Amino acid sequence: MSTLDISNLIAQVQIKVVDGAYQAAFNGRHFRIQPRMYEALGVLQEDGVDAGSERLMERWGIAPESRPSFKTELLEQVARLAPERASTSYIQASVTVLPASLVQRLSVHLALLFRRPVVWTVCLLALLVLGDLFLFHQVGGTQLRSLDLSGRDLLMGYLCVLAVLLFHELGHAAGMRHVGQPPHEIGFGFYLIFPVFFANVSNAWLVDRHSRFVVNLGGIYFQLLASVILYIGIALTEGHTQAWLSLAFKSNLATALFVLIPFIRNDGYWLLADFLGLHDLYQRAGGMCWIVYRKLREKAAISGTEWFIAVYAVCNYSFLGFVCYGLLNSSYRNFSQTLEILVHHSWEFLALEHPRLLVSSTISLVVLFFFTRPFLLRAYTHVKSRFQTT
Repeated sequence: MSTLDISNLIAQVQIKVVDGAYQAAFNGRHFRIQPRMYEALGVLQEDGVDAGSERLMERWGIAPESRPSFKTELLEQVARLAPERASTSYIQASVTVLPASLVQRLSVHLALLFRRPVVWTVCLLALLVLGDLFLFHQVGGTQLRSLDLSGRDLLMGYLCVLAVLLFHELGHAAGMRHVGQPPHEIGFGFYLIFPVFFANVSNAWLVDRHSRFVVNLGGIYFQLLASVILYIGIALTEGHTQAWLSLAFKSNLATALFVLIPFIRNDGYWLLADFLGLHDLYQRAGGMCWIVYRKLREKAAISGTEWFIAVYAVCNYSFLGFVCYGLLNSSYRNFSQTLEILVHHSWEFLALEHPRLLVSSTISLVVLFFFTRPFLLRAYTHVKSRFQTT
C-alpha cells in the first residue's frame, strides 16, 4: 500500500476509547486495537505520516539506526487494518440488500421516530394492540382460519413478513443515526441454519453502553411500530388482504420474541452483553463454568458477575442442547421413515409417492450438519487448548 493510500486510510479511520476498550472503525468494519496502536493512529492523524512517525519515534525512544525499519513496520501494521475483517463474522454467505448510501439517507428521516414524544406514543399504542390481542383475541384471530389460503396468499403474507424484518433492520440503522453515528449497509445471510437480515452497525462500538442500548433496541422498537401499522391495516381491510396482514402481524410478534433470546447472537444477546459491559460474553461463557468450579475447589472469592456468566453458560448450553435434541429427534423420525420405505420399495417410489418425506430428510441432514458443525469445532478447540495448558 502506497504512502498516499495509508494517509487516506489514517484520515478515514475512527478511533475512540469506549468503556475502557480501544476501538477503531473503518469502512463499515469494527476493530479492537491495542493501546499502542490507538496512540499511533491518533498521532498520525494529527501530524501526518512522516511528521507523526518522527514524533512517535521520539516519544517511544526508538534508536536512530532502527527508525527506518520501525517506520516501515508501523505503516505495515496500519495498512493491515484495511483488508482485515471487522471481527470473526457469524453471518455466512452474506449479500447486500440495501447499500450504505441508501440506508444513510433513509436513516436521516427514520431517526425522527426516536424523539421521546414519538417513542412514548408508539409504545402506548403497541400496548393497546397487544392488550387487544391477548385479552380479547381480536387481532388476526379468525382471519387465517376462515379463508382457504392459496399459494399466492401465503406468498403475499411472507412478503409482508420480509418487509417487517427489513423494517426491523432499518430500526437499528435509525438508532445509529439517532446516537450520532452513520449506519452502513443492510444485508442478508445465514446465521447457523437461520436465514437472517442484518444491519451493519459496527460503529456502535464507538458509542457508550447507553447509546448501544438504543441501537440494539431499535429493531424491536420498529417492530412495535409495525404491529400498530399492521393492526390498523387488519381493521381497515377484509378477505385475503386481511389474511396477509394477519399472517405478517403474527409473524412479527413471533420474530420479536425470537430476537430477544439471549443464547444466540441476536438483539437479546447484545442487550445482555451491554448490560454486563462485556464485549465478549459468548467467549467468556465458554470457560466460566470451569473457572467457577476451580475457584470453588480452591475456596476463592467468586464475583457476582462470574456467577451470572456461569448461570448464563449453563442456560446457554441447555438451550442449545434442547435445539440439538429437537433436530436429532426430527431427523431420526425422517430418516427412519425414509429407510423403512427404501427397504420395501425403491428411490423412485420414495420420490414419487413421498416427496415431502424425501425433502424433509435431505433438509434435516443439511440442517443438522450446519447447526452442529460450529459447536463441535468450538468444543474441539476448547478441549484442545485445555490439554495444551495442562
